[in-house]
Amino acid sequence: MTPEPAYPRPAYAWYCLGVICFAYLFGFMDRIIVGLLTPAIQADIGLSDSQMGFIQGLAFALFYTLFGLPLGWLADRGNRKWLLAAGTAVWSLMTAGAGLVRSFTGLFAMRAGVGVGEATLNPCATSLIGDYFPPKDRPKAFGIYTMATALGTGVTYLGGGLVIGFIGGPTGGNSFDMPGLGLIPAWQAVFIIIGLAGLVPALMIALTVREPARRDLAAAQQGNWAEAKAFIRQNRSTLLCHHFGVALIVLAVYGWVNWLPTLFVRVHGWTIKDFSIWYGIAGGTAGIVSAIASGYVANWFKARGHADGTMRTVLVGGIGLTLGTTIAPLLPSPELVILGYAVAGVFTNFPPAQALAAVAEITPNQLRGFVTSLYILVVGIAGAGFGPVVMGWVTDYVFEDRLKVHYSMALVTFVMGMIGSWLIARSLGPYRESLARVTWTKAD
Repeated sequence: MTPEPAYPRPAYAWYCLGVICFAYLFGFMDRIIVGLLTPAIQADIGLSDSQMGFIQGLAFALFYTLFGLPLGWLADRGNRKWLLAAGTAVWSLMTAGAGLVRSFTGLFAMRAGVGVGEATLNPCATSLIGDYFPPKDRPKAFGIYTMATALGTGVTYLGGGLVIGFIGGPTGGNSFDMPGLGLIPAWQAVFIIIGLAGLVPALMIALTVREPARRDLAAAQQGNWAEAKAFIRQNRSTLLCHHFGVALIVLAVYGWVNWLPTLFVRVHGWTIKDFSIWYGIAGGTAGIVSAIASGYVANWFKARGHADGTMRTVLVGGIGLTLGTTIAPLLPSPELVILGYAVAGVFTNFPPAQALAAVAEITPNQLRGFVTSLYILVVGIAGAGFGPVVMGWVTDYVFEDRLKVHYSMALVTFVMGMIGSWLIARSLGPYRESLARVTWTKAD
């Protein structure tokens, strides 16, 4: 058997992870910035909560997942560095494009384009991280990778709030003189500025990141469709519980992340700028702690003999996150709501970070991008796609009162989060069986 090539130098591996995280930071900003801008968009072009839910979630998620499968398959066969660089450029340009349209259809189309570009991200990143880092370092590496979502949240809210306050006044509803375009609404200017800035990590990936040698190759496998079907069939219990469990937890997360700014405007009378600054600091800090801690928690479980430590970490995060973010929106003052979400935020990145690590642990390199894209398909549609839509729909048609958005957030979070956590608990046994079937070298 041909020995595997050496791993890249640790300093270079961590640098490449940093560049990928930089791209992910902009990707996550592009995902959630529409939630921050929702009040200004609604005030300007009069969209309903249900329509905004589609723009926040389903427009992105539908195309994110539809393109995820072929792009994940390509990530297993092609140059992942160039695929990720191209995807980063596409989603950044589509975000900027959202600043050039003024209708539900136009915003839906631009958000769909963001989804197509971001469909390259997780399949490429999961595969690359597996080839940059030895197994003992991967839980930490995936934790840091997911930390980009926390940084994205913090930068979006803190930076976005400052930008909105600067170019759009206290409500974010003023006009801004954009070079080449003249006076445009402030919310459109924010889309353009953030989208064009996202081209920087695209260039960094293209110019400074090298494609690593592939490793964790299962013997006598080519990564063809027959082998993919056989792998899925053999690990179906693990994959079903893992994918749908995380998807329901993520449904709740994407729901409240997108509607939280609106809650503060409607229920507590805050401006977007004030909410953004305070939540950007509190929520961003908690998310960073969560992402880093998730890798240590997974390794702590493993050091105590739990081979399923990554999945146990997903379960701990799912339960803690669900309970905390069910209570938080119902607290009586805006300061307590922010504190509640910050405390719950310590668990926010446990599920997404270690869910990706779990996929990498049980999947050979030849299939890793494709299996990751299957995970993204389920999580994208059921989670990121329907989270904002479901919460907007519950506000419109269950409570029938725009001032009861906090009740919608609490109800959807509790129901979906607890079902998701139950599925993750059910996955522990099948996951251990999947780990026992691993055939490639598990060297440090």
